[in-house]
Amino acid sequence: MPENKQLCSRIVKWIAWSNLPFAVTAFWFFPEFLGWFLGTFASAARLIWLEHDVRQTLGVSGKKAKLAAAKGYYLRFLALVVYSGLVVYFLQPNIIIYGMGLLSAQMAIYINAIYERYQTKS
Repeated sequence: MPENKQLCSRIVKWIAWSNLPFAVTAFWFFPEFLGWFLGTFASAARLIWLEHDVRQTLGVSGKKAKLAAAKGYYLRFLALVVYSGLVVYFLQPNIIIYGMGLLSAQMAIYINAIYERYQTKS
């Protein structure tokens, strides 16, 4: 299972690296930076939570694993909806950039796959 943990940590590092360009321009574009940062935070937290749930369900029988996967999915989704509602209501970031930040884990997964493919070809 260390492979999943290593992959998750690598993807979280890609997500953290994606915050640097926005951090540099935070003073000039604060609502955009706030939206991106809070979105990437939620995306990384959700990915870490997913990795934890996957580790917990390994070795569990089929029916229990399905129930745990469904329960984990809906809990993560509910947490994301509550978090997003609170962020949008109280902090009012740029919503479009916030949504793009929520997609940062998916973008980081693709970037990591491209990077790994490039590394194996070299």
